[in-house]
Amino acid sequence: MFSFGGVKPSPMLVIFFVVMSSGLGFGLILPPFMFAAEDLGASPMVAAFIISTFSLGQFVANPLWGRLSDRIGRRPVLLMTIFGQIIAYMAMALADNLWVLGGARLATGLLAGNFAAAVSYVADITPPEKRAKGMGLVGGAVSLGFMIGPALGGILGGNGVDGHSMFLPSLAAAGVALVTFVGVLIYLQESHSVELQAKAKVYQAKVGGGWSSIKHVLRRPFLAQMVLMGFIVFFVMAMFETIMPLWSAARFQWTSQQVGFIFMYLGMVVMVVQLGVVGRLTPILGEGRLLMIAVASYSAGLMIMTAAPTWHWMIVGITFTGAAGALFNTVAVSWVSRHAGEQERGTVIGVYQSFVYLGRAIGPTFSGLMFQSLGVNSPLLLGAAVLVPCFFIVVSVRRRSMRAGVSG
Repeated sequence: MFSFGGVKPSPMLVIFFVVMSSGLGFGLILPPFMFAAEDLGASPMVAAFIISTFSLGQFVANPLWGRLSDRIGRRPVLLMTIFGQIIAYMAMALADNLWVLGGARLATGLLAGNFAAAVSYVADITPPEKRAKGMGLVGGAVSLGFMIGPALGGILGGNGVDGHSMFLPSLAAAGVALVTFVGVLIYLQESHSVELQAKAKVYQAKVGGGWSSIKHVLRRPFLAQMVLMGFIVFFVMAMFETIMPLWSAARFQWTSQQVGFIFMYLGMVVMVVQLGVVGRLTPILGEGRLLMIAVASYSAGLMIMTAAPTWHWMIVGITFTGAAGALFNTVAVSWVSRHAGEQERGTVIGVYQSFVYLGRAIGPTFSGLMFQSLGVNSPLLLGAAVLVPCFFIVVSVRRRSMRAGVSG
């Protein structure tokens, strides 16, 4: 983030650090959060709900931050949201009751809308043929932050039973956000020109705000289908990620430590695909074919896991899901950005990301209920089945994209 010998970091490097620090902050507070909430009097169900408010906050705020970034630029939105995160993490560090802890958790989700602005920034500075590679760098940054964050948060949080376990992880998250704020303030130039901001204001005045702007995006068949597909795929991903610890314990008697290693392996798979694979495959196969491969592979991975006779086959299934999830996440947002006009890019990406996070918010509760009432494999079987129609949605979306003259 700092210049060496007068050489300033590139805009892409600054955005990489912005997104990585967001994933790092998210991961830092995860290990001690349940302990801290229960120590303040929350039941496990209430603690889980407080955790889910992060995704609910993202669902509400992403379209708003994306729309605002079209009007006033990406840089001011990044600065506002990162500064807000510093305050939210400090409140979390000092929380002495559930209301403060829950409010701070919700605030971090509302302010995580900077991801929409960061993705829009990448779309602004990359040509269409290289956009998937740029989005891969963004996705890899999130994965890197999330790989480091939980491990560091577990160390800083101690044993998590003394009521102060959130202090150091939250303080560290605030410190990372502060460094990021300074880096954006000093080094990041605006990518969304004054002329485009003026066009965005005219466009938004014509379209309207709030729900009207969301409806305007969803009226376009391509974008509506992509939003639906993003919601379904991330709903399935959230079901899988949430139930994985309980599922592996029930099937193979794995401990929490072993599950931790699995999630670390999963993060490595995701990072390799996003940083090293997507950019190479997209020019060859196109976004549409890659999404078809991703959806089919994720479904296949879940089926392999349900039929796994040993933990070795479980690893094979997890590899499929990790690679497919990384592929989908990166390629989908790249494709969406290519179908958005320059004056509405932040709004469109914000709406897409909003419904992605809605799927993430609903998935955990659904998987828990199914696991408890319908059996160990039921969440994975449902996920595999739900992804089948998604494959045909991709086929339809690809045809629409090609008719519109956008390669896929």
